[in-house]
Amino acid sequence: MDKLTFPIFPAADLVNFFRQNILTGTEAKNFNKNDIFPNPKPEMVQKLYMRILQQVFNYGVEQFYMVPMDLDIQYPHLVEGFAPVANILKLMARFLPMCRVYDFHPSDVLNPKGKRTLHSLSGIVNFLHFSATRKEVYFEYCSSYKSALENVRQLQKANQEAEIKIEKLTTVPPEQQAEFKALSSEIHDLQQIISQEYRAKDVAFQEKIAQRKTEFAEKNKRLNEQKLAIATMKEEQERMKSQIVESPEQRKSKTERMKETVHRLKQARQETNDKCDYYRDRVAFACMWQTDVQGYLKKLQGIDTNLEIHRKIREEIRHSEEQVVNLNLELKSLSNEDAQLKRIILVKKEKLAKVDIKNKKKQEDFNQQKQEILEVCSRIQEKRQVVHGRVAQVLQEIQQTIGKKEQLLETTEAGKKKCQEVITDFRAALEKYHDSLQKASERSADRRREKIAELNRRLSRR
Repeated sequence: MDKLTFPIFPAADLVNFFRQNILTGTEAKNFNKNDIFPNPKPEMVQKLYMRILQQVFNYGVEQFYMVPMDLDIQYPHLVEGFAPVANILKLMARFLPMCRVYDFHPSDVLNPKGKRTLHSLSGIVNFLHFSATRKEVYFEYCSSYKSALENVRQLQKANQEAEIKIEKLTTVPPEQQAEFKALSSEIHDLQQIISQEYRAKDVAFQEKIAQRKTEFAEKNKRLNEQKLAIATMKEEQERMKSQIVESPEQRKSKTERMKETVHRLKQARQETNDKCDYYRDRVAFACMWQTDVQGYLKKLQGIDTNLEIHRKIREEIRHSEEQVVNLNLELKSLSNEDAQLKRIILVKKEKLAKVDIKNKKKQEDFNQQKQEILEVCSRIQEKRQVVHGRVAQVLQEIQQTIGKKEQLLETTEAGKKKCQEVITDFRAALEKYHDSLQKASERSADRRREKIAELNRRLSRR
């Protein structure tokens, strides 16, 4: 009791909560503080627990009064009166651990106490508050899930449309497949040639870069050696200054010579630095050359496409010129044949007039037959749509009935298991009760025999 995970509510707050959220009608009006504290009424507590269990487990009132009919019970009239209380005990033993109340006892329902009732009801109220907040979050998740499903459907539809467009764009028409294969083979050959040239140039540049790096390392090594020599010479100069006393002229000539050597060393150092900068620029240029080559490759590909377009245009122009020459020749031959055909046309026109009359009659008959066939097809299509709708409706009803059947089977199976558990518990309790009754009857019979024997002894004494 000291390690609760929920507060103990006052009796007045509990009464207000159950009036507003659990009880209805006259039950809410007649429910007051004295029903649960300090001396709870068992019938009111049982009714309150029943209403709470109805709301939590979605049970009907008739389910609390149901007695399993598939069990062989010795005294069914006793079970009928005890069925609601047994169902309440079973469900409360299952429900209260969810509310963090682990010390439930059947006496809390059969003979409730004030403090234990407040403890249990406070845990139930805390659980109901928590379930209400979680229910709101669950509904929000459901709404977001529905919107996400709708977005997924839209995206799938857009994806399918995009795939259809991609397939249309990627497929090559049959009349252009030969040309496409030829162009792809030419492009592949050009890419191989370009890649081979690029590899050769790349190898040459890499060799030059490696050579420049080795030269640069040698120059740096020489420069470091010269720096070390200058430092040693300066140290030697300082050491010799302290040991040798020279004339001013000799000292001046030596200092001039040393200045000249220092100047030469500085010039050599400057030259090496310039060469280092030059080689560094060459290395950077070699690194940048790769991006330029890639750009040149792209430009070459663009030039190849432009050349291909130019070749196609030239072929079309040549083909059109050939067609023009052929058409001129045909025009000359046709001009000769024109005179002959004019005479033939006059004869043919007369025949065509007769044939046109016959064709008009046939066309009218054909249009009439076509219209009749279209009307019959439209009627058949309407009937087909009606039948299809009926079939879809019947299939939907079948699916619904199958789902309801499965749900009903699951609920009946669960109810059957629960009833069997209650009956086994109740049978064990009845067997214990029968044993106790039998023992009590045996004890009373023994006492009766003892009293009769004592009375007989007293009567015999008299």
